[in-house]
Amino acid sequence: MLAINSWDEDRETLIQFATKEKLKHRILLDGSETAEKYGLGRNIPVVLWIDRAGIVVDTEWGFGGAATLERKTKKLLSGAS
Repeated sequence: MLAINSWDEDRETLIQFATKEKLKHRILLDGSETAEKYGLGRNIPVVLWIDRAGIVVDTEWGFGGAATLERKTKKLLSGAS
């Protein structure tokens, strides 16, 4: 899992946020260019499932719940995109 800092906050701000929210995954600093490349804008949360070839195979706008994340991740890992 990789989070994208699409607002380009500074490193210290992100560390404080991640600590407060108990986030354990990586966060891409200066991610506005990446967010723009994938058409995400500044919408949060957005989850992208990207296959091994780097192709976005599924997108979830908003948080559909843990069951949805698990189902879509298992589908991606099984190769059934």
